[in-house]
Amino acid sequence: MGSKGSSRHKKRLSAPTVYPIKRKHGKFSVRPHPTRFKMEMSLPLGIVMREILGYAKTLSEAKRILINKEVKVDGKVQTSYKFAIGPMDILEIPKTEQYFRLTPYRGRRRVLLHPITQEEAQRKILRIKKKQTIKGGIFQLTFHDGRNLRIHPEEEQKIPVTELSVKDSVLLNLEEKIIEDHYPFTVGNIALIMGGHNIGIQGKIRDIETQTGQKTRTITLETKEGEIKTVDTHIFIIGRDKPVIEIPIGPVEEAPKEPVKKTPEEPEEETPEEEGDTTDES
Repeated sequence: MGSKGSSRHKKRLSAPTVYPIKRKHGKFSVRPHPTRFKMEMSLPLGIVMREILGYAKTLSEAKRILINKEVKVDGKVQTSYKFAIGPMDILEIPKTEQYFRLTPYRGRRRVLLHPITQEEAQRKILRIKKKQTIKGGIFQLTFHDGRNLRIHPEEEQKIPVTELSVKDSVLLNLEEKIIEDHYPFTVGNIALIMGGHNIGIQGKIRDIETQTGQKTRTITLETKEGEIKTVDTHIFIIGRDKPVIEIPIGPVEEAPKEPVKKTPEEPEEETPEEEGDTTDES
């Protein structure tokens, strides 16, 4: 008998920690469709509408809202409650004029829906994952969210394609599909940590270790909490001198203090009474 593949359901007890759900309230949760992001760093729209934004009390109400085309992700209408949003995705609810960006967060949930303005929602920051030349000499850029952008070499571009490299970040206009700005992966730029223990921390790149063979490079950041080192796969460039997007600051985790060893108290020595003449009070 052949393999059936993975389960199409997800139980609450085994759901990722990013789901803000009650683990023992019911049996099943929402399992997202195979998507561009890992399950541990994405949220299905059904969970977003019911648990986070509170527009629905039940999953049936959340489905009805999505079927009525009331929700957009990156400017496109999404109707499936299993469609998952990931880091830097733009969530838009036109009826209530609310806009959010899903950002990494230094907290228990690891991601946070951060409210933004309508002007900010028109642009999305993307990390270049792959750059290649396809048939006809056309350049194709693949970004961290799975989208592809094809650029013809003869077309006039604000940012030349030859200046774009893997691990760089770009600011994309979602309506016109045009790259408006470019943030290279280099020393001095502002970076955001997207994974690991220090997720959600931003700082200035101070040093990039030279790569030897297939070894991942170590990146050194200057942050408000001091010097932090991480691998280059966790780095996301978000600006030059200052961040171009607003990142919520999570709670600072203090290092555990070493317990102070108590020394046993030495018994006090009794001082002998001084001998002298004692006079009776009359």
